[in-house]
Amino acid sequence: MAGALAATLIAVSALVSAPASAGSQQTGLATAVSQIGGEWGGLTGVYRISYRTIDARGEDVAASGIVRLPSGPRPPGGWRIVSWAHGTSGLGPDCGLTGSADLIRGTAPAIAALNRAGYAVVATDYIGLGPGSTTPHPYLQTWSEATAVVDIVRAARSVFAGLSRTWAVGGSSQGGHAALGAGHIAAQYAPDLDFRGTAALAPASNFESIIPLMRPGIPALPKGMSGPFAAILAGMSANQDDVDVEAYLSPLGKRVVDEVSRSCGPQWEGILAGARPDSLLSKPLGDNAFRSALRDYMSVPTADYGRPILVVHGFRDTTVPIPLTYRLLAGFRSAGTGYEFETINANHTDLRAKGGMDDAVTFFERVMPAQ
Repeated sequence: MAGALAATLIAVSALVSAPASAGSQQTGLATAVSQIGGEWGGLTGVYRISYRTIDARGEDVAASGIVRLPSGPRPPGGWRIVSWAHGTSGLGPDCGLTGSADLIRGTAPAIAALNRAGYAVVATDYIGLGPGSTTPHPYLQTWSEATAVVDIVRAARSVFAGLSRTWAVGGSSQGGHAALGAGHIAAQYAPDLDFRGTAALAPASNFESIIPLMRPGIPALPKGMSGPFAAILAGMSANQDDVDVEAYLSPLGKRVVDEVSRSCGPQWEGILAGARPDSLLSKPLGDNAFRSALRDYMSVPTADYGRPILVVHGFRDTTVPIPLTYRLLAGFRSAGTGYEFETINANHTDLRAKGGMDDAVTFFERVMPAQ
């Protein structure tokens, strides 16, 4: 272990001290790395990493995240990697894994569980949530979530000695959405890596079939969904060029969407001040232009995965209601996509603690043994 750790630290030190180069701007290469002092969510030995990825416009952009290696000797071939995708945390800078105390507390147990199983863990902030980000996070945008999740694997391997090219992806809620997106593009986007499978816990999906029903006076979403609804609109407004989101917003909606685009999740309730989702709109969202843009922005693919998929959902979930996942699974069946599905007596927030994380670890141990 001492030799492996020394090699890792040498590689990290070399990157930190090296001047920026043209190569460091290439997709999937790290641009900075540093060890987080003290504890991170009760864990030590956590590194923050900055790297390059590609957004939905095809532009090279900055992203960040964290890396943690398991204890014990490095196995032959290196530590296999799980890229863990976190749930909803906000849209502004510092809402990610080194800025949001709530997100850190919620994510650390998953990382610890995967490390105990013998996996190296990388976890992206996604685009826009890291320190110094200047544009709002494209919340629930399938493509940019997916590229950030994949490219942090490449970035970690460019820095940390002893990481295998073999990897899998998992995540919960927004992270389940991101995990499915990453699993879908993995083979074609990153043929340099050996991808093994996707574990999606309570994945957000099929909201693009509900949101177009929204119109002033008709709240197709419950009041508790006002924050995520505003976040989707804010993400689209800043990152989706083929629709003018502002044209659909009421004066209240314009103010709320602007403020949500710069804030973290715990602030949303105060920003909304009890507003219903439909009060944010000046006209219906059901026209063809908005429907098409929304599908392009956030739909979860149902075909062409090529590697095993596990979906786990709590049947008491009211944040991502399980009928939306049933619809996703029906799409998988229609497309001939194989999957495993587990239901748990859990809601959205306690799914991992009530067995969802154990199911994910068991899945990873089967499709990608830690060696």
